[in-house]
Amino acid sequence: MAATLVVSSRGWGRLQQILAAGKGASASCAVLWRRGYSSQEEQVSHKVDLPVEMENPYKEPPKRCVLCGINVDYKNVQLLSQFVSPYTGRIYGRHITGLCGKKQKEISKAIKRAHVIGFMPVVYKDPTFLNDPKVCDIRHPE
Repeated sequence: MAATLVVSSRGWGRLQQILAAGKGASASCAVLWRRGYSSQEEQVSHKVDLPVEMENPYKEPPKRCVLCGINVDYKNVQLLSQFVSPYTGRIYGRHITGLCGKKQKEISKAIKRAHVIGFMPVVYKDPTFLNDPKVCDIRHPE
Protein backbone atom coordinates (compact mmCIF):
# COMPACT_ATOMS: atom_id res chain seq x y z
CA MET A 1 0.00 0.00 0.00
CA ALA A 2 1.44 3.32 -1.07
CA ALA A 3 1.52 6.22 1.36
CA THR A 4 0.00 9.50 0.22
CA LEU A 5 1.76 12.72 1.19
CA VAL A 6 -0.05 16.05 0.81
CA VAL A 7 2.25 19.06 0.53
CA SER A 8 1.46 22.71 0.01
CA SER A 9 3.41 24.72 -2.55
CA ARG A 10 5.50 26.32 0.20
CA GLY A 11 6.37 23.04 1.88
CA TRP A 12 8.70 21.76 -0.86
CA GLY A 13 11.73 22.04 1.40
CA ARG A 14 9.99 19.95 4.07
CA LEU A 15 9.07 17.34 1.44
CA GLN A 16 12.74 17.06 0.40
CA GLN A 17 13.72 16.51 4.01
CA ILE A 18 11.14 13.73 4.42
CA LEU A 19 12.18 12.06 1.19
CA ALA A 20 15.88 12.29 2.08
CA ALA A 21 15.24 10.70 5.48
CA GLY A 22 13.44 7.68 4.06
CA LYS A 23 14.96 7.08 0.62
CA GLY A 24 13.42 3.67 0.35
CA ALA A 25 9.91 4.99 0.89
CA SER A 26 10.28 7.74 -1.69
CA ALA A 27 9.59 5.41 -4.61
CA SER A 28 6.27 4.22 -3.24
CA CYS A 29 5.15 7.65 -2.00
CA ALA A 30 2.71 9.61 -4.18
CA VAL A 31 2.72 13.39 -3.77
CA LEU A 32 -0.47 15.38 -4.15
CA TRP A 33 -0.06 19.12 -4.54
CA ARG A 34 -2.43 21.51 -2.84
CA ARG A 35 -2.67 25.12 -3.95
CA GLY A 36 -1.08 27.36 -1.35
CA TYR A 37 -2.88 30.31 0.11
CA SER A 38 -1.54 33.48 1.61
CA SER A 39 -3.01 36.07 3.86
CA GLN A 40 -3.14 39.72 2.89
CA GLU A 41 -0.36 40.60 5.32
CA GLU A 42 2.06 38.36 3.46
CA GLN A 43 1.02 39.64 0.02
CA VAL A 44 1.63 43.30 0.85
CA SER A 45 4.79 43.33 2.88
CA HIS A 46 5.88 46.83 1.88
CA LYS A 47 3.75 49.94 1.80
CA VAL A 48 5.74 51.14 -1.21
CA ASP A 49 3.46 49.23 -3.57
CA LEU A 50 0.24 50.71 -2.16
CA PRO A 51 -1.43 53.61 -4.02
CA VAL A 52 -0.85 57.10 -2.66
CA GLU A 53 -3.87 58.72 -1.00
CA MET A 54 -4.68 62.08 -2.55
CA GLU A 55 -7.67 64.34 -3.16
CA ASN A 56 -9.63 64.14 -6.38
CA PRO A 57 -7.97 66.68 -8.71
CA TYR A 58 -11.16 66.99 -10.79
CA LYS A 59 -13.42 67.82 -7.85
CA GLU A 60 -14.82 71.33 -8.05
CA PRO A 61 -14.39 73.53 -4.98
CA PRO A 62 -17.56 73.86 -2.90
CA LYS A 63 -19.75 76.80 -3.87
CA ARG A 64 -19.94 79.50 -1.26
CA CYS A 65 -22.86 81.82 -0.59
CA VAL A 66 -21.96 85.43 -1.39
CA LEU A 67 -24.04 86.87 1.43
CA CYS A 68 -23.20 84.52 4.30
CA GLY A 69 -21.92 86.74 7.07
CA ILE A 70 -23.57 89.90 5.64
CA ASN A 71 -26.66 91.39 7.22
CA VAL A 72 -29.53 91.71 4.72
CA ASP A 73 -31.68 94.78 5.33
CA TYR A 74 -34.68 96.03 3.37
CA LYS A 75 -33.27 99.59 3.45
CA ASN A 76 -30.11 98.58 1.52
CA VAL A 77 -31.68 99.07 -1.90
CA GLN A 78 -28.41 98.93 -3.81
CA LEU A 79 -27.68 95.43 -2.53
CA LEU A 80 -31.23 94.24 -3.10
CA SER A 81 -31.32 95.57 -6.65
CA GLN A 82 -28.49 93.17 -7.60
CA PHE A 83 -30.92 90.27 -7.22
CA VAL A 84 -33.71 91.78 -9.35
CA SER A 85 -34.05 91.61 -13.14
CA PRO A 86 -33.51 95.08 -14.69
CA TYR A 87 -36.20 94.51 -17.34
CA THR A 88 -39.03 92.73 -15.55
CA GLY A 89 -38.36 93.45 -11.88
CA ARG A 90 -38.54 89.75 -11.02
CA ILE A 91 -36.39 88.31 -8.23
CA TYR A 92 -33.73 85.94 -9.52
CA GLY A 93 -33.91 82.32 -8.31
CA ARG A 94 -31.30 80.39 -6.34
CA HIS A 95 -29.89 78.72 -9.45
CA ILE A 96 -28.94 82.16 -10.77
CA THR A 97 -27.96 83.99 -7.58
CA GLY A 98 -25.95 81.12 -6.07
CA LEU A 99 -27.19 81.95 -2.58
CA CYS A 100 -27.94 79.44 0.15
CA GLY A 101 -31.58 78.80 0.96
CA LYS A 102 -31.55 80.92 4.11
CA LYS A 103 -30.08 84.02 2.44
CA GLN A 104 -32.28 83.62 -0.67
CA LYS A 105 -35.34 83.69 1.58
CA GLU A 106 -34.02 86.76 3.43
CA ILE A 107 -33.30 88.54 0.13
CA SER A 108 -36.74 87.83 -1.30
CA LYS A 109 -38.49 88.94 1.91
CA ALA A 110 -36.38 92.11 2.07
CA ILE A 111 -37.11 92.93 -1.60
CA LYS A 112 -40.85 92.42 -1.08
CA ARG A 113 -40.74 94.57 2.06
CA ALA A 114 -38.83 97.30 0.18
CA HIS A 115 -41.49 97.16 -2.58
CA VAL A 116 -44.33 97.57 -0.07
CA ILE A 117 -42.68 100.42 1.84
CA GLY A 118 -41.65 102.17 -1.38
CA PHE A 119 -37.86 101.98 -1.28
CA MET A 120 -37.66 99.98 -4.54
CA PRO A 121 -39.68 100.18 -7.75
CA VAL A 122 -41.75 97.05 -8.38
CA VAL A 123 -41.74 96.70 -12.17
CA TYR A 124 -38.19 97.71 -13.18
CA LYS A 125 -34.74 98.17 -11.69
CA ASP A 126 -33.76 101.66 -10.59
CA PRO A 127 -31.62 103.19 -13.41
CA THR A 128 -29.04 104.51 -10.92
CA PHE A 129 -28.08 100.91 -10.09
CA LEU A 130 -27.82 99.61 -13.68
CA ASN A 131 -24.02 100.19 -13.83
CA ASP A 132 -23.29 98.34 -10.58
CA PRO A 133 -21.06 95.26 -10.81
CA LYS A 134 -22.96 92.02 -11.32
CA VAL A 135 -23.19 89.85 -8.22
CA CYS A 136 -25.30 87.12 -9.85
CA ASP A 137 -24.04 84.69 -12.46
CA ILE A 138 -26.70 85.31 -15.10
CA ARG A 139 -26.27 82.89 -17.99
CA HIS A 140 -29.80 83.10 -19.34
CA PRO A 141 -31.31 86.54 -18.77
CA GLU A 142 -35.10 86.64 -18.63
